[in-house]
Amino acid sequence: MAIDGVPVCKKCFGKPETELGELKTDQQIRAALHREILITTARAHAASEELMAIMCDIPSGLPHPDGSLRIQNAARALAAARSDVMKAHSRVNDFLTGRLGRGDLKPGGPA
Repeated sequence: MAIDGVPVCKKCFGKPETELGELKTDQQIRAALHREILITTARAHAASEELMAIMCDIPSGLPHPDGSLRIQNAARALAAARSDVMKAHSRVNDFLTGRLGRGDLKPGGPA
């Protein structure tokens, strides 16, 4: 499934550019950038939910180092997901202000 030639599903989103074709119109680029924001935001939300679930599970009965490591790993995953959201928003901003050209964008590009 695609909107203006830009794949919507995650399965198609990661395909090589040769299989998808180049993003040619501003509308296609905006759709791809918008989808990037949606995907990264969903990942950040899932990471936040996972961290909250771990925090609500205290005490979990796990030995101290294991419980702490579990919390640290979840917090790192959340920080990485939030960083990806900020990068996605920056890419949209850069495109809208003209600092990011069409040649700089590729389907499934850095989020």
